[in-house]
Amino acid sequence: MDITFTSQPAPSAPSTPSAPDTRGLVAPLHLLHRPVTPEGFLLDAAAPVEQHFALSAELPQEHGTFNDGPGTFHDLLYIAETLRQATHFVAHQYFRVPVERPAVFVSSGLDVLDPAPWRRTGRPAHLTLDLTLTPLDVVNGVPRGLDCRSDVAIDGVRCGSASARLQFLMPGVYRSHREVGRQESLRSTAPVVRPPTSLTVVTREAPAAVAPGSVGRGDPRNVVVGPPLRAPYGEFVLPVAADPGHEVFTAVPGDHVPGPVFLEASRQASLLAAAELHGLRPAHALLTRWRASFRGFGDADLPLTCTVVAEDPVRDDAGRPTVRTRLAFSQGSRVLCTASAVLLQDC
Repeated sequence: MDITFTSQPAPSAPSTPSAPDTRGLVAPLHLLHRPVTPEGFLLDAAAPVEQHFALSAELPQEHGTFNDGPGTFHDLLYIAETLRQATHFVAHQYFRVPVERPAVFVSSGLDVLDPAPWRRTGRPAHLTLDLTLTPLDVVNGVPRGLDCRSDVAIDGVRCGSASARLQFLMPGVYRSHREVGRQESLRSTAPVVRPPTSLTVVTREAPAAVAPGSVGRGDPRNVVVGPPLRAPYGEFVLPVAADPGHEVFTAVPGDHVPGPVFLEASRQASLLAAAELHGLRPAHALLTRWRASFRGFGDADLPLTCTVVAEDPVRDDAGRPTVRTRLAFSQGSRVLCTASAVLLQDC
């Protein structure tokens, strides 16, 4: 992915700084800064106050992950990844957050407001995001967190929104939190023995295969959940795992479980539960709402599970069935993330 940044109405585009991690994204992104302070024009920087950006990109038409599946809808995961990477870049480039401070999500949310623009037509489609970033807990002019809000438009039609709250931790604090959480998980689970070159989120034993079509995918490499390990009282407990070397879902060495895993596993686990309990058809089920709250870091070498509960279907204003699910991601007895999701049967 190439990222082009412009500050408006600067007389010329600034030199392109070091790009963020852009694995998995293939289409060029164009980010326009709308600075509200003079230094935003002159120095390509931003005061620690609310700032506005506009991001533009062509939605990918051929991608091993973002275009995998029945081809019914544009992939919400692509929008989430685009927003995440652009926000990280802005934090370092414009708000001067030191690159050695890990950015971690406290909460995140996505909404589809109008399903029509999300339906794929076989023709190219254009994505625009209007970003509002508000610094939090500013110390010596540098924020320790960001509140991120965005409107989503496809081909000029506003059809979604996204939000997130990030924290930028001092390296020592980050390592301490990681170690405390790991020790808590280890008391009720065990690390996986695996080859040194494998950088995937795995369970103690490789989970049995889930048919890609049952979770809205076509390629088995993009399936991140396994069949239920157990289903007590209507709760489905599924293992979460990613294919080794996957360009979107695997962790870099020594890192925590990547954020995209939680979004994609939420969608896939919800589809499995909704299809099993209520007969939703995965090929025509659209994730229209997702809310997640993160409580800690997951280690890539420890088993990760997702517990999902699907509520009874209701109908939206157009009479289409929707199913709400509740999810919890755990390593041993330690809960890493709680989430809720809504699936729309759009057919």
